[in-house]
Amino acid sequence: MGTPTLLSLSVGLIVVSAIFWVIERIRPARTAAPRRGPDTRIDLLYFFFTPLVTRTITRVAIGLAFVLIARAQGLTLEDMRRLATSRQTWASSLPLAVQVPLILIAGDLLAYWQHRMFHGRLLWKFHAIHHSSKHVDWLSSVRLHPVNDVLARLVQVLPLYWMGFNGVALAAFVPFLTFYALLLHANVNWSYGPLRYVLASPVFHRWHHTSEDEGLDRNFAGLFPFIDLAFGTFYMPPGRQPERFGVVGDDVPDGLVAQLAYPFRRNRVPPPTGV
Repeated sequence: MGTPTLLSLSVGLIVVSAIFWVIERIRPARTAAPRRGPDTRIDLLYFFFTPLVTRTITRVAIGLAFVLIARAQGLTLEDMRRLATSRQTWASSLPLAVQVPLILIAGDLLAYWQHRMFHGRLLWKFHAIHHSSKHVDWLSSVRLHPVNDVLARLVQVLPLYWMGFNGVALAAFVPFLTFYALLLHANVNWSYGPLRYVLASPVFHRWHHTSEDEGLDRNFAGLFPFIDLAFGTFYMPPGRQPERFGVVGDDVPDGLVAQLAYPFRRNRVPPPTGV
């Protein structure tokens, strides 16, 4: 994937908006959802800020991490690039049909635990930005603090590289995971029926975003709900939908700049359960 530009993102916004305008009207989760109000303006800013600024910071951070790893091993960065695509390891030697599910499961297991870390007292202030939207739909998925993105990507990318998975195979999943993150936040009532425990659905993730007590600190997995089942954090009551979203205490300010600065302020909202 090439580096995004204002033009490509503007075209993408039009296309994706059209796709989800249709999807979110087929079977909406909230037929009488409240007006977005300031959420629309903020999320539109994040739609451009996240890929142009946040993801650039993340790429630089991951690059620096690999530079440090290369120096520690006495290698050049070019050696690391070559190894990422051509080294033979137990993982890269596996058939693609085996590598693909292993990458997805291992990546989501890592994502599950880093997500739980962000709901703890130390890192919640950064993750609260993502939870601050009171209107959860596809556009709210792009609301992300740069520190949140950098740490989350490092926790996933570095272990998967150390496990020996092919770098090209890892990069191939980025477009799919990006689109699936938009779908997870969509305002639809899809629970996937009998597959509800196998694949994360929009209903599953909407319970993660609720500010209602029953859903706090639940449903951390991004792809596979059975990970939440295994660790006792699964919650998706049949036939019900959460009604309230946002941060408990409503302490996160409106505005892109104010939200970027928010985690560094003295008075901050505690994590959902105060852990």
